[in-house]
Amino acid sequence: MIPDTPEDIMNSLVEAVEVIAVTGKGDGPRAILTAWPEYRRQLARRRRVFQPAEISRAEEAITWFSLIEDADARRALQFEVMCKAGGGRFSRVCEKYGWKRSTVTSRNRAVLRRLAERVSNADG
Repeated sequence: MIPDTPEDIMNSLVEAVEVIAVTGKGDGPRAILTAWPEYRRQLARRRRVFQPAEISRAEEAITWFSLIEDADARRALQFEVMCKAGGGRFSRVCEKYGWKRSTVTSRNRAVLRRLAERVSNADG
């Protein structure tokens, strides 16, 4: 299934972070998540075995971040995705960087809409 809505893209990205973090890849989100003070090791408690197809989907979804040309927009979306995957509270991240959460969230939705268009056009 090709994700074609912003919600599908967000869900796929969150799932990808969870899968890659749980599978223990040293260069993936787990390494980044453990550096966060708010990290509660929620992903470690959810350890499970993933099917190869799930891992492949996760690896593909993670590459979608490279389709976001604006580095600040990419970073903001990555933070929101990681927080949704259990790596902390997005409101704290926004506070730390001096961002207004509602503004960043609405900008992330716009980024997700453009990303959904690019992903569906690339696959279709």
